[in-house]
Amino acid sequence: MHDSSVLSLLVFVVIGLVTLNAISYYANKLISLPNIIWTLLLGVTYGLAVQLTDLPLPEVSLSPEVVLFVFVPLLVFAATQKICLFHFRKVVPAASLLGTVGIVISMGVIASVLHFGFAFDWLSSLLFGVIMSATDPLAVGALLHGNKHTSPDTKLLIEGESILNDGFVVTVFGILLVLLLEQEGITWTTSTGLFVSHVAGALLLGTALARVTRWLLRVWHEEHFTFQINLTVALAFGSYLLAEHLGFSGILAVFAAALAFGYKPGPKNRQIDVRNYVWEYFEYLANAVLFFLLGASFMAGIASVGMAIPLLLVSLALLFFARLVSIGILWPVVARMSLTLTKIDFWLLNVAGARGAVSVALILLLPAEFAYKSLFLGLAFYMILFSLLVYPLITKWLLTRNDM
Repeated sequence: MHDSSVLSLLVFVVIGLVTLNAISYYANKLISLPNIIWTLLLGVTYGLAVQLTDLPLPEVSLSPEVVLFVFVPLLVFAATQKICLFHFRKVVPAASLLGTVGIVISMGVIASVLHFGFAFDWLSSLLFGVIMSATDPLAVGALLHGNKHTSPDTKLLIEGESILNDGFVVTVFGILLVLLLEQEGITWTTSTGLFVSHVAGALLLGTALARVTRWLLRVWHEEHFTFQINLTVALAFGSYLLAEHLGFSGILAVFAAALAFGYKPGPKNRQIDVRNYVWEYFEYLANAVLFFLLGASFMAGIASVGMAIPLLLVSLALLFFARLVSIGILWPVVARMSLTLTKIDFWLLNVAGARGAVSVALILLLPAEFAYKSLFLGLAFYMILFSLLVYPLITKWLLTRNDM
């Protein structure tokens, strides 16, 4: 006898893999959306089928622990290890400015509208503001990488800023949540010191673990790709878990570990190429699963927004406006930081900031007694779906203009 649940899972995986290939093949023949967006829409369709039909389909949901402890370390390491620190150092100041001060400005814009326009309290408004300021460039990454007329500086800036702002957002979210739930005994001075220790500790820890990993590879004289993959996977998850256990930012620890592990270009060989191919597949599969889960959870997530149409419309407008304000304020400084940036790059940076699963995961981590949890979750789902569908089309249009 076979366990029916195991057989169902295997059938689900087989059908899913075949469907991913079909999506990859037919996506380019339809509207110019990245493959990952079609996977998201497939998830939405699946969620609708579960909710509205009697088909014997297993219900799937987005677990915040799975997102933050499984997908985030894998995806952050996979994305960052492709960025060479030797070249990335040119955009570090600009990426850091946009990923920190830019997030604070965006958070302030969203929070001000919620507080003064809809009477939300300040801490709750700031909490939602920082959550919805976390960007996810995966949806437009394929378009950027495939365009030869987009400068390397622009690509590095978008990728680096996104990863840095995710780490910054998660750290600020944790501090605001503490302030919200434990309003006595926690001051802004204490929280500022806590933030600095979170960031500095994460960067130092990630760098140290990466150097230990490189040292182990040298001591064991093992260049075979299996050993490199074993240790890099251990580095990705180990740096995240250890940082979180010590109270640091796990995302920034993984970011630092990936940069420090491949800190400068080295001689190419077959083993490194195979390792990179394997990590590319890890990234592809993790993205596909994550976006499918995000889409499948959409119907359940939006249930609480039915009576909040004015707030929903304003939130969708803030999705673009808050980032536009933050980048607009910082752009004169960013443009002078030894970067070759154009007006098209300014708009690309704005629409490259599609929101993703990290925002949903953070809201799901809010305690059940938090009054706005279900409302924030519903708004986040709408905002994420809107940005993932609309931003790639705008990006495609901008890239077309850049080619002229």
